Amino acid sequence: MKLRHWHLGIISALGLGTMLAACGSPARHDSAKANALEPKLAMSPGEALYTRKCGFCHIAKNTGTMMLERRLGAGNGELAKRTDLEADYVVSVARAGLMSMPAISRVDATDDELRQIADYLARNTKPQAVAR
Repeated sequence: MKLRHWHLGIISALGLGTMLAACGSPARHDSAKANALEPKLAMSPGEALYTRKCGFCHIAKNTGTMMLERRLGAGNGELAKRTDLEADYVVSVARAGLMSMPAISRVDATDDELRQIADYLARNTKPQAVAR
């Protein structure tokens, strides 16, 4: 009888240890994608907000990037690399949504946060090339 209780104690301890170890370990995921979505210290506030609030769909080969490339052609999917985005256009599309992109509410991004994101995306815009 004592032997049986001793085995149960060991089994319980091993099970608890395994569960605690699993809780403390990071989830397995694509580390390159995860690193792309983490704000870096050298980022501007707008870039950090873009990475945190928009990156899930619009950084690397994610849904937003793929949908934009399907509609606008290769090389036009990554918003941060485009040179034809005006800040007011970005704000308008974000608030109203466009095609498969849902509208971004003021709860998801405040007006100030969205303006910083839009200014970041418009930083490379050339006057003659404006998105419509």
